[in-house]
Amino acid sequence: MNTISSKTNLILCGALCLFLAWSTHAWSTPKTKQRTIKKVETIQVETPVGTAPRLPWQVWVTYSDGTHEWRQTRWMNSQLSTERQEANPELNPAGKTYTVEGFIIGDNTTENGYPITAKVSVTSQPWKVPSNTPAAQPLPLSDVVIKGDNRLTNNRDLAIKTILSWNVEQQLYNYRDTYGLPTEGYPKADGWDSPTTKLKGHGSGHYMSALAFAYASATKTEHKMQLRTRIQHMVDELRKCQERTFVWDSTLNRYWEARDYAPEEELKQMKGNWAAFDEYKKDYQHYGYGYLNAIPAAHPVLVEFYREYNNEEWVWAPYYSIHKQLAGLIDIANVMSYAPTIRPRSEVSPHARTPLYTTNKEIADKALLIAKDMGLWVWNRMHYRTYVKTDGTVAERHAKPGNRYEMWNTYIAGEVGGMAESLSRLAEMVNDSTEKAHLIEAANCFDSPAFFDPVAKNVDDIRTRHANQHIPMITGALRSYIINNTPYYYNLAYNFWNLVQGRYTYAMGGVGNGEMFRQPYSQMLSMNTNVQSDFRRNMYPNPTINETCCTYNLAKLSKDLNCFDPDNAAYMDYYERVLYNQIVGSVHPEHWGVTYHYAVGMNARKPYGNLTPQSTCCGGTGAENHVKYQEAAYFAKGNTLWVTLYLPSEAQWRANTIKQDCEWPAEKSTITFKPAINKKLHTFSIKLRVPYWATSGFDVKLNGHSIAKKYKPSSYVEIAEREWSADDKIEVLMPFSPHINWGPDKMDIAATGKNETQTPFTPQWVGALMYGPLVMATPDIKEWKDAEFSLHSDLSDIQPNEASSETGFNGHLYTLTFNGKQFQPDYYQTENSTHYLRLNMETGKKSRSEKGVDMSSLKHALQIAKERVDRQTAWNALSVKTPAFSPWAPYGYARLVQQVNQAEEIIHKSVQAITQDEVNAATSTLNMAINTMRPGNLAEPEDLGELLQMLTKAKNNPDITTDLREAINYADMVVQYVNDGSGTRDLIDKALKLLCETMKSAEKTNE
Repeated sequence: MNTISSKTNLILCGALCLFLAWSTHAWSTPKTKQRTIKKVETIQVETPVGTAPRLPWQVWVTYSDGTHEWRQTRWMNSQLSTERQEANPELNPAGKTYTVEGFIIGDNTTENGYPITAKVSVTSQPWKVPSNTPAAQPLPLSDVVIKGDNRLTNNRDLAIKTILSWNVEQQLYNYRDTYGLPTEGYPKADGWDSPTTKLKGHGSGHYMSALAFAYASATKTEHKMQLRTRIQHMVDELRKCQERTFVWDSTLNRYWEARDYAPEEELKQMKGNWAAFDEYKKDYQHYGYGYLNAIPAAHPVLVEFYREYNNEEWVWAPYYSIHKQLAGLIDIANVMSYAPTIRPRSEVSPHARTPLYTTNKEIADKALLIAKDMGLWVWNRMHYRTYVKTDGTVAERHAKPGNRYEMWNTYIAGEVGGMAESLSRLAEMVNDSTEKAHLIEAANCFDSPAFFDPVAKNVDDIRTRHANQHIPMITGALRSYIINNTPYYYNLAYNFWNLVQGRYTYAMGGVGNGEMFRQPYSQMLSMNTNVQSDFRRNMYPNPTINETCCTYNLAKLSKDLNCFDPDNAAYMDYYERVLYNQIVGSVHPEHWGVTYHYAVGMNARKPYGNLTPQSTCCGGTGAENHVKYQEAAYFAKGNTLWVTLYLPSEAQWRANTIKQDCEWPAEKSTITFKPAINKKLHTFSIKLRVPYWATSGFDVKLNGHSIAKKYKPSSYVEIAEREWSADDKIEVLMPFSPHINWGPDKMDIAATGKNETQTPFTPQWVGALMYGPLVMATPDIKEWKDAEFSLHSDLSDIQPNEASSETGFNGHLYTLTFNGKQFQPDYYQTENSTHYLRLNMETGKKSRSEKGVDMSSLKHALQIAKERVDRQTAWNALSVKTPAFSPWAPYGYARLVQQVNQAEEIIHKSVQAITQDEVNAATSTLNMAINTMRPGNLAEPEDLGELLQMLTKAKNNPDITTDLREAINYADMVVQYVNDGSGTRDLIDKALKLLCETMKSAEKTNE
């Protein structure tokens, strides 16, 4: 009896304690009413006949609690066939109206989100375009200085120190070798500029741009002088090489030109192996007047006969590397023509109080001359030896060399970078009218009709294309609009940017998976199902997937679009996001190393490396990224100044000094003005960006008084033109608050471990926590099973913490606490961290599910899959393979066929015999098969088995010679390229051969 009584008392005591605990929690943290979407702005668009409608990728919503926010959308017309129908003038003539259904993602009102509808009116009027004269320009890089002791200045100073450590003579090796000059004392280049890599020159081009930007941004006199010395040496040496092509031909009675190199019949017989290239470089006199490249002229002309991407036998990306070199020379010309240099005191009169300033005109003029002569070589080749033919079969279009339709639509080999951008910039810089006309003609010779024409109509032909091959083409097209004044080019750039925003970006702003754009609205599927192989062909998750070069180029495109429409704050909202997150986070803060592919998904780690600008493409853009953070902080035109980024900085504009006092990242910025000595401040207006995330507490005060009662996020607020004084003070208050960047597709499948590549999950929205402009990530979550959380609709369960008081690269660090986990900014993470979570937000009252089984998504996926099967089947049937490689790589294609068969079995079942879960599962696995396919000339992780096995054996060798170490490093590089989606089988073969040879040599040495 006593025992029972004791147990009873214990139970009652426990129950009382639980009740008291519940009561205390209930009273201290009352559950607020869930917030739901109450109103969405009306969506009405006009679309010119022959185009697909421009639908907003974000909409302004009003919630039930009176708050507002921009929310991301997903539109249901994204099938390529649907968009083509919308752009068909016979189906949709002028005067017709129709609707497009869509959803606000991340909402649980329906399985697909909160339903929205756009009303589309087809009109005979074209889209309105801005003037081809930019409405604003960014202040020159040398006129803006980042101030303080923070992550930005830490990265900048680390970058300048590193740039100064690179050997300028190594950058010149390939040029001297290509132009028959002695190479003694010039170390061989490495990485993608090595003597046996056909992208040579790309790194030297980035090096020149990095030198120029570092010169403009350096704050120390000794750094400026060292950078200037390197710039001048590089320019002088390149002109010596270029002058060796100035060869007079008495038969032609003119200089030997680009058009004279490799006549058509000779071109058809030309080889692309290294033995052939060793012969080509002996004939530098016949490259053509003005040719300047780190590789013989055979490289760019071989692509005219549609030679594919293959480093050992044909080409890599000929005009990509030419663009980098042109861009480097143009950047030098621009910076050195504007920025003064400081002469050292040893060269200054001892009576002078301060060092004297001198110009760099001679350097700038020579750099421009080199670039112009090479630009005119390109014009000469394009004008006389190429053309455009769009009709007929691929074989018919390949029948005659030089069809640019096919040249630029070829995977990687047709990658031209920003050739159009550099040639357009040259056209703006030269004075001779004939040269100007030739250069702008050359710029538009790099149009890619197969890609441009659909996107110019707002038809999403971005899908499945190589990401960084195509983004710079758009930037070039936009730049050409300044001179050609053809709206086609502006519309192309505008459409591309908006399609990418809505359909392809991750939270940090980057795009792509394995260097490729995948299907629209499939980022989460791509992120979660990307895998890599070991030598036993075991598969593991690989969440490091989006290329940093893409972010570099999308930031450039956003900056350039902003010049034409500077009052559209969306451009700089995006620029801020990619700068503050992926770009700043792409360099290790303590020792130099930049990312190629960037960490995105579950427990992802940033693969820092790329120690030189020639290491990889992202080593090159990484060399530039961190010495130009201020390039888009201020824009100006006439009497108007736009403050677009809130950075601790000083800017010079029209003899005024504009100073921003703030931390980085900033919740408050104070802007003051100072005139030049003995000058008055100019009269001007100022426009200040209201960031998209500034939904609560934003204010602008002029001398202590608010200038408006309310401000709409993602807009500009203007202080009208006035006569400013040094006593004036503007305060911009922009408190950070949490929000969610939602993935557009629900997560229902993921690679979770060794050979667990298709683990099913209950479909759930996936989102990244944002704090103001910052993507927040946590090192505390390692697996998807631990990443599922419920989240209150007003985000009140996310607890912001005060920013740290430290300085330097750890300075002013914000953190969030959510569900017991700590989240830090993505840019701060250097080890493994998780960016996306499975979030069940308590928002949206679920509507009743429709009766029956919905197969529409499965049918859509099956349509895409069958188109791929048909394309592969047609290629297989060709007796002469044109193009030379198949549409799809074999392992991915085999997976597709298997999933197609299973999907068709589901489709053909009676409705009564299947469930919605079965249909959803079949759709997920089929979409996974579609998204993980690679082009036929690329290697797949499954191809790495033999190489990885040999690599493991080599690394276990007790005596690793220098040659074996180089072979191991090369093999490691190839493995990375293949896993990341850029490696070809010839690279695997070469790595195997090197390992075998060096291991045999090491064994003989040890005997």
